[in-house]
Amino acid sequence: MSQAVPLKRPAAGVPDDVALQRPRILIVDDSPTMCLAMSRLLAGDFEVVEANDGDAAWDIISSDASIQVVFTDLMMPSLNGFQLLRLIRESVHPRINQLPVVIITGHSDDERMQHRAMHLGATDFITKPFDSLQLRARARSYVHLDQTTRKLQRATKALELESTIDPLTGLANRQYLMKHGPELLSFAIRHATAISLLRINIDRFDVLERKKGEGVAEKVMVNISRIIASCVRSEDTVARIGRADFAVLMLGAGAASARGTAEKIHQIMRKTGYRSGQTRFRMTVSEGLVTPALTESLQFEEVLKVAESRLMRGMREGGDQLIFEAEADQGPMMLPQEESLTLDEALVLVRAGETAKVGTQLKRLMIRLYPLLVFGNRQLDLGLDDGLSRMRERLKSF
Repeated sequence: MSQAVPLKRPAAGVPDDVALQRPRILIVDDSPTMCLAMSRLLAGDFEVVEANDGDAAWDIISSDASIQVVFTDLMMPSLNGFQLLRLIRESVHPRINQLPVVIITGHSDDERMQHRAMHLGATDFITKPFDSLQLRARARSYVHLDQTTRKLQRATKALELESTIDPLTGLANRQYLMKHGPELLSFAIRHATAISLLRINIDRFDVLERKKGEGVAEKVMVNISRIIASCVRSEDTVARIGRADFAVLMLGAGAASARGTAEKIHQIMRKTGYRSGQTRFRMTVSEGLVTPALTESLQFEEVLKVAESRLMRGMREGGDQLIFEAEADQGPMMLPQEESLTLDEALVLVRAGETAKVGTQLKRLMIRLYPLLVFGNRQLDLGLDDGLSRMRERLKSF
C-alpha cells in the first residue's frame, strides 16, 4: 500500500455552519485554462476557489471549513489527485473525510484509473468535455449532500453532549465526571472517607492513529478502556474524558489501594500486545494519581488539576510512567524532588492540602513571589512597606 503524504492538521475553532454564505467549491487542476473555464461556468451559483495542485488543495481543505465540494483532476505534479483523495478519506476529521470529491476525467484516462479512484473513495466522476448544465447539476447535488451530512454531524454531536456515555468505549464521559465528581468529593469530605483520582493518557496515540489509521486506533482505544475497567472495583467511576485520556475516581480508596490499582493497569498494559497486518506492537500509558487531604474548601477541579499535573510530568519524562505523591517507600517511581514547582502548581497543592512537597521548595517559591508582593503593595497601597523590607532582608539569607 502506498504511503500517505504527511498532512497538516485542520485549523482549530473553524465554524461548521456555512449555510449563511454562498456554497464554496474547490477546483483542483494544474491547467489554468481548465480552472478558468470551470470557474466561469460555476461562478453564477457558487463561490469558486482554485488550486493548481494537490498540495495547495490540501492546504485549503485543511484550513477552510466552508469548502463543500471538491472537483479534482487526477494527473497533476507534486501531490496528484489519487494522493489528495487518499488524504481526504483518511483524515480523522469528519468535516474532511466526508467531503464529496468529484473526479475530473478525460478520454485519455483508462478504466483502471477510474476504478482506482473509486476504490479510494471518489464520490462521482465527470468527463471532459462537459457542458455547463452537467457541471452545475453535479455541484448543486453534492453541495446539498454536504449540507445534509453537516446537519447530521451537528445533531449527533448535540446528542453526544447530552449523553453521559462515551459512544466508542461505553464508559462514562467527561460531562458525567464533572457532574458527579464534586458530589463524590463532598460525600468523602462529610464522611471523612478517602478518595483518589487517577488520570491516564495513552502514550503516542496520535502516532498510532497517523500510522495505522483511525480504525486500528479505535480498536486499541476500546481494548485499553476494557483493561482499565477490569482493574477497578465495580463502585469506581471510569470515564473517557478526552481523545486518549481517561479518569478513574475511587471513593473509599486510600493512597495504597489506589496505587495498587494504578500499578495493576500499568503492568497489564506492558504485557498486552497488538497486531496490525504483519506488524506487532505494544502500547503504554502515563498515569497521574492523587489522594488528597480532605478539607472543607477543597474543590474537585483542584483535585483534577493536581492529577493532571502529575500525568503531564509522566508524559514529559517519556511516557510509561506512574507519578504519585512522594513517599519514602516509592523508590524509582517517586517524583524527583529537584523538579521545580511553578507558583500555580504550588497554590493548587496547598489548597488541596498537599503541603509536603511545597514545603521543600518554599524558599525558592517565596523569592519568586516577592516581586509580585512589592508591586501589589505599591499599586494597591496595602501598607506592607515594613513587612516587605524585613522579608527582603530575610530572603537575602536564603
